[in-house]
Amino acid sequence: MSKKSAFLLYIIFLTLAVLSSGKLSAQIIRGIVVDGSTREPLVGATIFVPKYKIGAYTNDQGIYSLKMPGDVGAEEVRVLGIYFGYDTAYEVVQYDPNGTITLGFTLSEKMIFTDEVEILGQKPGEIQKTEVDAGITTISPQEINLLPSLGAPDLAQYLQVLPGVVFTGDQGGRLYIRGGTPIQNMVMLDGMIIYSPFHSIGLFSVFDPDYIRSIDVYSAAFPAQFGGRVSSVIDINTRNGSFNGVKGKVNINPFSSGILLEGPLGKPSSQGGGVSFLVSARNNYIDRTAKTFYPYVNDTTGLPYNFMDLYGKLTLTDGINFANVFGFRQTDNVNFEFPANLGWESYGGGANFQLLPAGAGAIVSGSFAYSQYNTNLLSQSENFPRRSGIKGFNGTLKVGYIFNSVDEFSFGMNFLGFGTDYLFTNSFGLVTQQQASNTEAAMYANYKKVVMTTTPGGKPYERAVIEPSVRVHYYNNQARPQLEPRIRLKLNFPRVSFSAAGGMYSQNLMAAVSDRDVVNLFQGFLSAPSSLPDRIKNTTLQTGWHALGGVEMELVPNLSTRVEAWMKDFTQLTNINRDKIFPEDPNFITETGFAHGYDVILKYQTRKVYFYTNYGWAKVWRTDRLQTANPRIYPTVFDRRHTVNAVMAYRVGEFGMIEKDDYRVRPKFRDSPWEFSFRWTLGSGFPFTQTQGYFEKLDFRDNGAQTDLSTQNGSLGLILSEELNGGRLPYYHRLDLSAKRRWLLKNSVLLELSASVVNVYDRKNIFYFDRIRYEPVYQLPVIPSLGLTAKY
Repeated sequence: MSKKSAFLLYIIFLTLAVLSSGKLSAQIIRGIVVDGSTREPLVGATIFVPKYKIGAYTNDQGIYSLKMPGDVGAEEVRVLGIYFGYDTAYEVVQYDPNGTITLGFTLSEKMIFTDEVEILGQKPGEIQKTEVDAGITTISPQEINLLPSLGAPDLAQYLQVLPGVVFTGDQGGRLYIRGGTPIQNMVMLDGMIIYSPFHSIGLFSVFDPDYIRSIDVYSAAFPAQFGGRVSSVIDINTRNGSFNGVKGKVNINPFSSGILLEGPLGKPSSQGGGVSFLVSARNNYIDRTAKTFYPYVNDTTGLPYNFMDLYGKLTLTDGINFANVFGFRQTDNVNFEFPANLGWESYGGGANFQLLPAGAGAIVSGSFAYSQYNTNLLSQSENFPRRSGIKGFNGTLKVGYIFNSVDEFSFGMNFLGFGTDYLFTNSFGLVTQQQASNTEAAMYANYKKVVMTTTPGGKPYERAVIEPSVRVHYYNNQARPQLEPRIRLKLNFPRVSFSAAGGMYSQNLMAAVSDRDVVNLFQGFLSAPSSLPDRIKNTTLQTGWHALGGVEMELVPNLSTRVEAWMKDFTQLTNINRDKIFPEDPNFITETGFAHGYDVILKYQTRKVYFYTNYGWAKVWRTDRLQTANPRIYPTVFDRRHTVNAVMAYRVGEFGMIEKDDYRVRPKFRDSPWEFSFRWTLGSGFPFTQTQGYFEKLDFRDNGAQTDLSTQNGSLGLILSEELNGGRLPYYHRLDLSAKRRWLLKNSVLLELSASVVNVYDRKNIFYFDRIRYEPVYQLPVIPSLGLTAKY
């Protein structure tokens, strides 16, 4: 397909999206159900029409679509909005059989008092029969807060316990998801691409859990609405600020402090409309406190990290439609005396919206954002400059429909443009430099069909879900667009479901560091090189295929069980040539890769107990030297064969009701006074290349062939094993504990005192071996901390 044809197809697709937002369906009542305080969507709320005994549930966006009987004429119809824990609302509408009615519900919480405190709001142990959730893990802020943490709870620490996730180290380590490298993971915040989602210390992300609504981690075989990455997607959605009074939160601990403030701007309307704001600021100062509280870490140098995260959001809604404007700024600094000092900053902003046009059946949503990331590395052992920067925009437009209350069809487009500025000098003084600009555009379509049947008793039953999708991704530096078919399937039986998924994936962006380096404080970005030696495909893109299969079982009440097997075949990968010695040597090498494994996941949840555990087995390897008669196959540095994670939380008691004027009122914060939790992680050792010996390395960098070798002082050279990553480090394991105590003051302020200990039994987990100093570098030792949080 030519560029002209691709562009024409893109314009046709855009026109179709705009036209379809008009009047398209009939005999439909659709809308959205939201919380009256936050205007957040209520997932799984029931919409019911008593006269005709028909109903529907809201999806993960709080949207419902209810098909009315075909013989309904123009008449008044009473529609109920129902959600457990909320007051039931109803609307009487004049139904028009020739059009679509858009009806929104804003529900208020009831004053319900139960004997126990519920840890999480979702139904535990139930199989979602209308969703293909294989390869998807949904994380809530409540789950993040349950995990014992170093300082404040954080998404980065929770991601480490997910199935298929490998984390290589607490300080400068990196996150790998089911065989993919960090550059192959797409991280999005409300539709905006975040190029550097984790801080250098590795235990903190750039996101404050207090403003997160939900996180979906697509670890493999993700649908066609996502693209531009060949491994995984982390899709983060933020919540709205409060529409019901000003609220705030302040927390402080030895590592960091933070503040969050939210509230309405003006008085919200009775129909659910209004404007709200939310601002968050977090500052990490562990480089200043570690020498006092933890002088024994890193040979008395402490933890030389500090960072700052700022985020703000403005929400406008009329009760049905909404628009958000948001922005962020993040900084990070690492001041190691050896081996390097590093600093980076990132900032950006954007807007998104969702519309349910009156009289139409479409759900129209979109986003546009700009972000920028810049980093510089100053090595103490090598006086060579290294820098990297990326800046660009990205946007989306999506049109969706809901049929028969459960079937869904959506199509849309993604577009982005970015520029990279990269300068890297290796230990031989050879420079790799690139300044490039790229644009990408993609169109996709996704259809989900729920196949219904009936049980022997005549009850409707969701037998299967079929979800095919396709993506056409256009890269401006490639000769033709990439066609990427994908499919997701689910087959349901009583108490058991089987799932499968697969698809093709591609990406243009590549890492500015080698995947073979254990420690990567410097993380930069490059566009796909225009000339790639020994490439396999007729493009310079990185490409791969995914396959995924799983089974879910409802064993006992409150227990969910899942087993997943996965495979990723990376048919072309691009890597930095870290062994470049001569100027004529290529800057990049071509590789292939293969990764496969399986995970067993158990989650048990009651109102007071939360227990989560998983076991994973994986094998990840790469093949290089493809131009030779005998290509080399080697395990990657993140090829962890066995992983076990266990998390448990237990809450004791609850706050009693408050008596006021002979009646009971609900506390502003309903929570238990005590909470105890633990986390234990076990991982087999990572591969590494063994050292064979040392020699004096002489170079001719100063005077070339005229260099006087008799007077030159050489540097220390290493002789490494010919077998790349042929050795294995020892097993890693760590136990973390935490305890929390809460007090409710005058029904308006909640105080929380938390105490935690990381690496309770002080396990000496090796991070890597410093070959020059000939000594091991360990991960974090035992570290206790105490934190205080106040909520208003």
